[in-house]
Amino acid sequence: MNSRFTRKNHSIDSLAALLLFAMYVLFLLFLMLFGAGNYQASVKSLDTNNNLYTAASYITTKFRQHDIPGMTSLTELQGTQVLCFQEAIEGKDYCTYIYFDGSHLKELFTASDSRADLSMGTNLAQLQDFQIDALENTFYRITLTDTDGHCSSFLLHPGGSA
Repeated sequence: MNSRFTRKNHSIDSLAALLLFAMYVLFLLFLMLFGAGNYQASVKSLDTNNNLYTAASYITTKFRQHDIPGMTSLTELQGTQVLCFQEAIEGKDYCTYIYFDGSHLKELFTASDSRADLSMGTNLAQLQDFQIDALENTFYRITLTDTDGHCSSFLLHPGGSA
């Protein structure tokens, strides 16, 4: 009789261990599902902030690089409002255009005497809108709107004497 109880105890012990293991696996699955959802939300938030930050940082850096009076201007090229940063490299004049093509903030670096084609620009960031306003004393108001509708607006001055 003793061996009969031992078999039943072993099957109950095995069943309890199996149920405990199944609960552990189920807990891990739920943990992974909720963790993946939180991770996706975090990545989306970082991407949103990164687009605005990248565009704002890039434009700010360009203004700081071109801090000589008269080297920064707001003009129109091929029907598009462009921000032009002029510079001389080894005696030749160049212009860096920053502009919005409807879905991307773009940059085009070209010789000043060449015919610039805005379709050849390099994508900097995906945006919904980009506005440049020339203000008094050579200040520029830059307004960026990302694809989720988040907006960032700031003032920049190219430096030098106003």
